[in-house]
Amino acid sequence: MNFKTILKNNRAAGLIILTIGLLLTGQMITGHGIIGADSVFHYNRFYETYSQLKHLNFSWFQSIYGFNQSGRIVNVVYGPLFAYLNGGLLILVHSWYQYQLVSSTIIYLIGGLGMYQLLKRLKIRPIIAAMMASFYLTVGWMPRWQIGNNTTALGAMLMPYLLMITFEMITDAKRPIHWKKLALLMSLTIEIHLLSALLFMLILIPAWPYALKIATIKVQMLLDTVKAVLTTIVLTANTLVPLIYLSLTNHLAMPADFDIVKNTLRLDPLNNTHTTITVFLLSVLIMQMMLAILNWRHDRLNLIVTLLGAIFFWISSRFFCWSIIVSHFPMVSRLLQFPVRLMMLAYPLLIVGLAKSFESLSSRPIKKRFFNPHWLGIGVVSVIWLVCLAQVGLFINQKAQIGFMPRVLTSKTTSIGKNNSQKDRQNVLKAMHTGNYQTFLKQLQKRVPDYLATAKANVDAMQAAYSYGASVVDQKSSIKIQAVSHGRLKLTWQADKSGRIQLPIVTYRQSRLIVNGKKLTRFKRSLVGSPTVIQQPGQNTAYLSYAAPLWLNFLIVISLLSWLAWALRMVFNHRHPQTNDHFVSKDELAVRSYP
Repeated sequence: MNFKTILKNNRAAGLIILTIGLLLTGQMITGHGIIGADSVFHYNRFYETYSQLKHLNFSWFQSIYGFNQSGRIVNVVYGPLFAYLNGGLLILVHSWYQYQLVSSTIIYLIGGLGMYQLLKRLKIRPIIAAMMASFYLTVGWMPRWQIGNNTTALGAMLMPYLLMITFEMITDAKRPIHWKKLALLMSLTIEIHLLSALLFMLILIPAWPYALKIATIKVQMLLDTVKAVLTTIVLTANTLVPLIYLSLTNHLAMPADFDIVKNTLRLDPLNNTHTTITVFLLSVLIMQMMLAILNWRHDRLNLIVTLLGAIFFWISSRFFCWSIIVSHFPMVSRLLQFPVRLMMLAYPLLIVGLAKSFESLSSRPIKKRFFNPHWLGIGVVSVIWLVCLAQVGLFINQKAQIGFMPRVLTSKTTSIGKNNSQKDRQNVLKAMHTGNYQTFLKQLQKRVPDYLATAKANVDAMQAAYSYGASVVDQKSSIKIQAVSHGRLKLTWQADKSGRIQLPIVTYRQSRLIVNGKKLTRFKRSLVGSPTVIQQPGQNTAYLSYAAPLWLNFLIVISLLSWLAWALRMVFNHRHPQTNDHFVSKDELAVRSYP
């Protein structure tokens, strides 16, 4: 059995992709974790759900274990189900280091297999599909979960599955929209990263009118579209409705503004990262555009995906008119933050085009080939070289930064920075190997202001971050904070005399604060809602809880029950597959069952 025959087996392709993913997970060789720009923020989220699961003390809204036990609301507006999934993973592993290894490998595997299956559905032969899927793991946003815990990487992981659905829309005239697949994918994406779901719409919206045009039963397509939208709304009500409600009833601090122009794609002599591209890879993509144009009569789909990928590539770069757009629409710098996020869309499209070009060059009769078939072998070697180059770049960065990514060391909102000693950094890295997850979070604090309730509207993000640091993170006091039943926080402290004291927690308009048995309705708040209360001599006790309206809790329960019903239905259908077409083979049925 030769290599090509082996690759026809999906398990063999999965093993190849898994091997590449493990090679990219360099922590197994270096022996230490990687601390990226978003690691501390998301690890607080996951520690929160881990502790809730461990102690069976659930709080859907306020944080009672993570984020300094401050009571701030994060998970419910940032993807609660994904946070609980990661909390469950933390129960299975024994350190942040092990969590990084396992979670990075899972994401590489899901993204790589998605790209492999996408290319197989486009009739790309297995050897080319496996090669390009491996290549996909090394560029753009795919490695960013391992390196920086950026949630855009999770959007890149799901992007191949979106393209599967999109290609079905524009090629299946009988039923362009498989609404169940679309609803599930968009719901998962919203639960993981809302911005990625919005970027996905840049692919779906242009494809939908064409799908409606070719649909043989247009009324059925419109009905399927409505079904997909309504199902997505129901499934994601647990996170979208609280986000809307909190935004309408509180002044929420939004993510920080970033310099749009500085966060565009640029050339780099060595590494292909989420913000840089080498001249070599750029040359390969330019060559792909030329091939797609020359071969457009034989493969129009290749031309379409290549041009669309090239458009997103251009928009991601500094050659696009970002300075003009920001001058007229300043909100863009807060919502998008990094134009290079659009490379999450560009790379998968360009890789699909590149794979189709490889397939075309290698499958035509020799007289009709544009190039010698040995070009395919050169392409394979080039991709392997790119994989190795990405791995070398990762090792260089780990050796230079000792596990810390550059933005962490220079961040103004992180407690470990360039002014800290080498010993401090080593202690943080050691904490990633301990079984006590909180040790790491205590040593490496981060003052991210996202979704804090501010005293007034349009508060600068850095102002909110500094206020949160002064009111909660850096406040030195003898106040003891502990999570108690029903998702509440209990604060206790001793006082020599009566007077005012600021509590190291944050409040929202719906927060309920009880101090020494008295429910407070009016009290002084800091910029981010930290309350100043009257203490009494001796023992003092305060309780903080969040009182969500009954209708909001009802919608959340309906949403969660819908997820449970959907999961049970998928399990049942997997065990008892059905089809209306009695002539469909088992292999065809298996192909239809993604994602």
